Amino acid sequence: MGRIKSLIRNLRRFQPRRGRNRPMIFFSLVFATFLSMTHFTLDLSRPVMVVGSKNASASNTVQGKTPHIEKIRGFIQKGETLYDITRKYGLKTGDLLNITRASKDFHDLRDLRPTMSYHIVVDRKNNDILELKYAIDDTSYLTVSKKLNREDFQAQMTSLTYETRVGLISGEIRSNLIESIGTDKEHTNVAYELADVFAYDIDFTTDLRKSDKYQILIEERFRDNIFIGYGKILYASFVNDGEKYEAFRYTYGDTTEYFRSDGNSVKKALMRAPLNYRYISSFFSYNRMHPILKIVRPHLGVDYVAPSGTPVSAAGDGIVVKAGYNGQYGNNVWIDHRNGYVTCYGHLSRYAKKLKVGSKVEMGQIIGYVGATGLATGSHLDYKVTLQGKAINPLAMKLPTRPIPSNHKKAFANYVAQMRSNLDKSLIASNIK
Repeated sequence: MGRIKSLIRNLRRFQPRRGRNRPMIFFSLVFATFLSMTHFTLDLSRPVMVVGSKNASASNTVQGKTPHIEKIRGFIQKGETLYDITRKYGLKTGDLLNITRASKDFHDLRDLRPTMSYHIVVDRKNNDILELKYAIDDTSYLTVSKKLNREDFQAQMTSLTYETRVGLISGEIRSNLIESIGTDKEHTNVAYELADVFAYDIDFTTDLRKSDKYQILIEERFRDNIFIGYGKILYASFVNDGEKYEAFRYTYGDTTEYFRSDGNSVKKALMRAPLNYRYISSFFSYNRMHPILKIVRPHLGVDYVAPSGTPVSAAGDGIVVKAGYNGQYGNNVWIDHRNGYVTCYGHLSRYAKKLKVGSKVEMGQIIGYVGATGLATGSHLDYKVTLQGKAINPLAMKLPTRPIPSNHKKAFANYVAQMRSNLDKSLIASNIK
């Protein structure tokens, strides 16, 4: 995903035609409103006293109906700690140890994120903290409450529930993917996820063309009819240089993947490049002049130049069959992918911890780090692929796909038909608007 983000950011060529953009609302504000509506009864006959600045990080206190009870709500500021908050409002700091102890199994309150909201209920008779609520993220919050007639506190985590709807984002490339979908945080994340879905088919640095088109059915999360943010992409199509690609998000058993309409996984069984590299210094060839030995001999792999220590990932699921030092190839790893393919990774500086012969690895799992061991002029990865024992060019190989299990094909076909119907309805609704 990091590589996709880096590649997309390099694209700055034309002006886009935006897809469907919604005004974004900071979760912190929505969360604070939610807590105040559902957990506190505000006495609107009394004035609200605003404390601090007038921006989003300002805090305010509201006097409740119960004598001595005060309710404080605010937003974490950069570098602010729980101790700072208690000092700011004149609260008893002696409660902090018991509060952090009670919450340690749910969240470490030494880790407070800026802009996240908090609510504190205080007994002003002795400045005792009776309850603390803190928004951990956009899906859950922590509640720490004092036990009745005791100094101890008890904590619990509460998950926020959202209404999920299916929305449509569609558009045309005028410049790059991010500028087309939207440059705010939510839409940028959608662009990253879309690029990740089609990463095996489209290089979003070099393959994009002006007037390429996309359609996305995506989860939209709402709370009290307020748009909170996007969820997962359920369906996506991308027309690149006249060729259309489709992906359907589908779950069977404990597995969730993106599939094409024919039931083959969008995710290939192997990666062409198992690392983030700077450039290719040597291609697959049967007649290459060796840079050190100065003799012509085959180079049946691809050399990816990258800084020493760059992580190298397994190109696909498999089992490590070799891992050790091998002369000119240096530290190397060989993985059998159980489908006739074997991948080899040479000149590594070191191996991943606990990696050994017989280890099961998954696609994307780090197996080692770029180096220059063996016969090498500089740090790089020598990546080789064999099929049924014969060397093949990693850059030109026809990547194998993984089909959905046969016992799920009928259900998947019905799902595809349903998603196409949802897409048609969404397009009609979009045109009406």
